[in-house]
Amino acid sequence: MKKWILGSLVFSVVAVAQVNPKHAQISTPEGKNVQFVADNIERQAQVMKLKGNVEIRTRDMALHADDVTYDQKTGEIEATGKVRIKLETQN
Repeated sequence: MKKWILGSLVFSVVAVAQVNPKHAQISTPEGKNVQFVADNIERQAQVMKLKGNVEIRTRDMALHADDVTYDQKTGEIEATGKVRIKLETQN
């Protein structure tokens, strides 16, 4: 019985986290917008840490990962967990 109650609590927390994702957007020096969505986003100076159901979109690609660290100064993305990248078709 205790396992079922714990399982219900964990499921409820996950469902709530997915209902209210956090959003952020930055512009690169080239003028391109980068959009970020995740369950949790923390920013420390030029570094953004995104956790849970991360999605990063640019005009050229969409990246999905469990967790991401993005360094705005260098433009580098470190993605961990299940990572998928989709390149957008160029017209």
